[in-house]
This record gives sequence, structure tokens and C-alpha cells, in this order.
Amino acid sequence: MRPLISADNHVFEPVTLWQERLPTAYRDRGPRLEQSGEWFVMKIEGMPDRKLTRVNPQPAAASSGGASDESVGEKQKRRAVLSKGGGAAPDERLRDMHSDGVIAEVIYPTFGLFIDMVEDSDLQMACAQVYNDWLAETFLHRPEIFVPAAVVPVRDVGAAAAEMERVAALGFRSAMIPTSAPVGMPYNRSEYDPLWRIAGDAHMPLALHTGTGALPSQEKGPGGAVINYAKVGLVSADTLCYFAASGVLERFPDLHVVMVESGAGYLAFCCERMDEAFEEHEQWVNPKLANRPSHYIRTQCHVTLGADRAPLLTKEITGIEPLMWASDYPHPEGTYPHSQETVAKIFAGLSDDDMYAVTCGNAAKLYGLDAVTLAGALA
Repeated sequence: MRPLISADNHVFEPVTLWQERLPTAYRDRGPRLEQSGEWFVMKIEGMPDRKLTRVNPQPAAASSGGASDESVGEKQKRRAVLSKGGGAAPDERLRDMHSDGVIAEVIYPTFGLFIDMVEDSDLQMACAQVYNDWLAETFLHRPEIFVPAAVVPVRDVGAAAAEMERVAALGFRSAMIPTSAPVGMPYNRSEYDPLWRIAGDAHMPLALHTGTGALPSQEKGPGGAVINYAKVGLVSADTLCYFAASGVLERFPDLHVVMVESGAGYLAFCCERMDEAFEEHEQWVNPKLANRPSHYIRTQCHVTLGADRAPLLTKEITGIEPLMWASDYPHPEGTYPHSQETVAKIFAGLSDDDMYAVTCGNAAKLYGLDAVTLAGALA
């Protein structure tokens, strides 16, 4: 079994996490589990309800102690937590990883992906800090295997900088910022410079996961499911261009950004298109970078891929270094529990060196993991 490092896995954080841990003033506004008709839903201020699971249609058995309706409801809420993989028990995750040949993983949230869409910046940061503290308690004790990504909202840049420093001090080696920047504050603005400096100095790559900062399902008409799924890659491509062409990566050479779960076929297009504009429209280009935009993509940008082969076939344009494989465990569109077969299929005809770089070596280098030791444990 070949050793794999997944650059994008997910955890199902406790559904009542924010109800239990947010400061009292925020609990009626933050993420909370409620019943809406026949569904248990996640409610968050300013956002549509997110359906979780249907209410159990079977009547609850009466307890010998005469349980009240309220206590029965609370029991049903607890049963509403998704009972599939991706849980917060490290030992259970390790068993799943081992069976799939995954020796280490970068961990992203499930419900926490929506924190960046909370409109009130104070509530947003409070939700992020609750999640980050829980994440540290749950996974930072095994840093050789688990690389959890802290959530850092950026609507209030000063608060974001303070939280970035805090999570770096806790031992995090990755932090998430939204793929869609706040309206009126694109990532080429100098106001973000403190964030880029902190992340670069801490050698903490910044992850931009699909669907963060804006709702990913905007098209409701014919073809909507496919259109929305395809368009998330275009949003990531747009954001990638802001970092590479604006001078952000040139000014902060230790800063690395990772585009997560949005495919990777757009990477070659971005390289070629930006380089063409940089050279052919030189008179309008500002700033005048020391290198072409593709240089910064090759050296400081990274994208995750799962079962998509296109980025592997265009590696001569992008370089192999930006590419990192991900299983997207436990999502149904991910490769678990068939990651070994998937990797063999998409790398057919490519070199063993390229396969190792994308499925293991590149992520190990970026996140400071000892792939050799971890692979030995797999054997």
C-alpha cells in the first residue's frame, strides 16, 4: 500500500459546539441545532437554515422515570448528529486512515465552513475562536499526523491578525481564510499585510477552502447542481490571481496559499493567461513584478486534487510542486475508502516521482511532516 497524505479531510465537529461554548450573549445568534418541521436544522444568524437530518418519525419510548417532552427532544437532537465517518475521535479517524493508506491529514471543518458568512464580525470571530479552541483540544496532541486548520475570519483585519497570532502560538500549522474576500476588500488591498506577515513568519500556510465567504449554491434553476459545482473552481481561480498578480506573494516570500476542494484544472489556465497579460500588456501592468505571475504560483501557491487528472497532464506549465492530493474524507464525492485505486488510475502513465510528490512529498514539505517515518508505520 502506497503512503498518502491527504491535504483536505474534514471533521464533523459536535453539532452543539457553539450552543455549549459561545459566550452567553452570542448563543441565540450563533450556530445552533433546532427543529424545523420534520427536520433538525443548523441555524445561524443572517443565513438560510441548513438541513441536517430528519426528525426520527418513531415515537420515543417512555422512560421509567417519566421523561418530559423536553428531555426526549434533547435526546433526539443528540441522535441528529451525523453518525458516519469524519468524527472527532482521533483513534477512529486513524483506523479509517490506515485502511486507506493515509499517513497524515490536513483537517477542515464541516459546520465551521460557514463561519465566514456570518455578517456580524464580533459574532463571527467568537464562533471561530470556539471552533479553534475545540480543534486544538482534539487534534494538536498528535502533530505528526494531524494538521488541523484554524478558522480566521478576515472582515475585521485587526481581530484577524490577533487570532492568527493566537492560533500560531497554540501550535497550528495551517489557518483558513475565506475564498471569497469580504465585499469591497479584495485580497490585493494593503490592509491585509499584517495577516500575510504573521502567516509567513509563522510558516503557516493559508488555506482557502471552497464555499467559504459566500454561499456556493446560488443557481437554483436548471443545471444548478452542476453549474454551482463547476463555478466554485472559477472563484478559486479568481482569488488565486489576486495573490499572484498583485504583488502580495512577491512582498511576502514566506507566505503560502492553498486552494482547497475546488479542482485544480484551472491552474494552468491562470499561469498562461496571467503571464500573457504581464508580457503583452506591460504598459498597463502595475505593479511591475520581478518575475512573471506563474513564478509565484509555482513557488508559493498550492491546489488540492482528488480524482481529477487534468492538473497532472498540465504539470509542464504549472510545475509539479503546487499539486497536492486529497481524499476529501469523509465526503461522498471523495476517494475514501478507495484512495489507493483512485491514485493508481489518475497517475497511470506518469512517473513514480511525480506520484510520490503529489500524493505525499509536497504536503509533507509544506506542513513539516516526516513522511518517511509515517510511511514506515504504515508498513
